[in-house]
Amino acid sequence: MPFRKRKYHALTDEELYALVVSGTERERNDAFEEIYNRHSARVYLYCAKTLGDQAAARDACQDVFIAFWRSSGPERQMTNLRGYLLRIARNTCLVAKRSTHLRPTSQFDENALDTTDIFNPLGEAAVERNELAELVTMALELLPEHYREAVVLQCYNGLSYQEVADMLGVPLSTARNWIVRAKAQLRKILEPYWDDGGSSTSDDHRTETTKSTRLKHHE
Repeated sequence: MPFRKRKYHALTDEELYALVVSGTERERNDAFEEIYNRHSARVYLYCAKTLGDQAAARDACQDVFIAFWRSSGPERQMTNLRGYLLRIARNTCLVAKRSTHLRPTSQFDENALDTTDIFNPLGEAAVERNELAELVTMALELLPEHYREAVVLQCYNGLSYQEVADMLGVPLSTARNWIVRAKAQLRKILEPYWDDGGSSTSDDHRTETTKSTRLKHHE
């Protein structure tokens, strides 16, 4: 990595933001690039989990960083850049969902994220990781929207209960309750896939289980 890139890599978010606001043109561009490299994966993941569509998530992620660039100014005190980007992402996704009816078009690559401890309380390797990613995506889609958003913010973006509450504009107790209930529902939805060893379940039985799970959720 060139020395110039290493220099920016070592800066804090707050220092990078200060350069975006008041640096030279080259410093502004380099600082923005480092911010994008540092935070775009999490922003994209939030958009993907919220919108359920990869193409829409890519567009939304780009819109988030365009909005960030345009909104940067010396009048703003930046103390939590990650939270600020996620707030922009939330507003962007809300607009996207109002403007079009999105349906999932493909699954997400979650190989970099360990979801086993969250969604499989036994911690057993009951399904392959790529299959687990598909199951988790399906299960998230079955949650009420406010549950899904709360658990995505905490489990996939690493926000604390208080940060989730602040992001969603609800009391801490409400955010905590949503997350606890979301995880309980996810475990219940996914539980059939770990019965009888999970990975040995036939495709036909798994299809029927999925249908049954969806029906139970909507009862």
